[in-house]
Amino acid sequence: MSSDLKHFNSFTNDIIVVDGFWGGGKSVVTSIVGSMTGVEKKKVEHIYEYVCIANSAGKMSDDAAIAFLKIYADLSQYNNRIGREVNLRWSDDSGFRNNPGSISYLKRLFLKDGDSIPEMINSKNLALLIASHELLSVSKLLFDAYASRLKLIEVVRHPIHLFNNVRDYTSTFERSREFTLSFEKNGVKIPWFASTWAEEFAESSIADRALLSIARMQKVMIESIDQIKKSGKSILVLSFENTVRDPKDALLKLETFLDRAPTKLTKRVFKQQSLPRAQISAGKATSSFSFNSSSSTSESEIYEKIASEISSTGSASAVNEFRSAIATYNSHWLSPLSDLESTWI
Repeated sequence: MSSDLKHFNSFTNDIIVVDGFWGGGKSVVTSIVGSMTGVEKKKVEHIYEYVCIANSAGKMSDDAAIAFLKIYADLSQYNNRIGREVNLRWSDDSGFRNNPGSISYLKRLFLKDGDSIPEMINSKNLALLIASHELLSVSKLLFDAYASRLKLIEVVRHPIHLFNNVRDYTSTFERSREFTLSFEKNGVKIPWFASTWAEEFAESSIADRALLSIARMQKVMIESIDQIKKSGKSILVLSFENTVRDPKDALLKLETFLDRAPTKLTKRVFKQQSLPRAQISAGKATSSFSFNSSSSTSESEIYEKIASEISSTGSASAVNEFRSAIATYNSHWLSPLSDLESTWI
């Protein structure tokens, strides 16, 4: 008889996961969180997504998945503290330039390792900060693995500002540099989040794939938020639009949720991220797919341009489903974009 896998002597520090859509604005929130007291530099490590997705699909047992998540989070934080994994790529969102206080991470290269490191991590509650992509729907495993250590933050963004990013993402989905876990349907590569409508995804145009992916992932996301709250588990939902327009309010919510304070680096992050913004999408790009706009362009001009492109490239049924998703988003998270739906003819 085989025994369950288990991780012993697990660390006790907080694990902060900032989740959201591709192009959903996680970079702004992770940068703010990373500037707060006792939070390590952000990491984009897909292994958390892979394990949760594989477990949810019945491809990995609960005990193995939980043990793996616990071990990996502790190992990742240990490596953080001894400078073993400093990302020196200048343009990376998780790289040296885009993490507050990066010089301190270089200094760790010359520190001793050993058993004193976990003791310090636990005693000071040094938080591990992870950015993930659309992990919320399979996040039950995270709560099972980390329990009260987990601080889950979901960043939501208006569907109209997600379209360009998700369309470009789906248009290059067949490339060898795309590492999203996938299934196969009739010889077509299907992303894991579209497994329940795989045939429709396979037969859809690029525009329709983007529209349907946004609408259906948002539906699952809202259902997951409701389930997490109903179960009494902890989650903070931040609207990207309201975060960049009123970052001080978002910071207050983060302070309360994380029980951590801003530092002198937080002001620097506000400046680097152009916070607060008069124009919602006029920030710096964090990837080749990032949706950005000129600060001289009005919100209504941006909205009308994207809406026109969607209407001309998407099928009637996909556009209708997408517009229904916009109405749902507006009912949950009011923003300056909410009133612009009436301009879509």
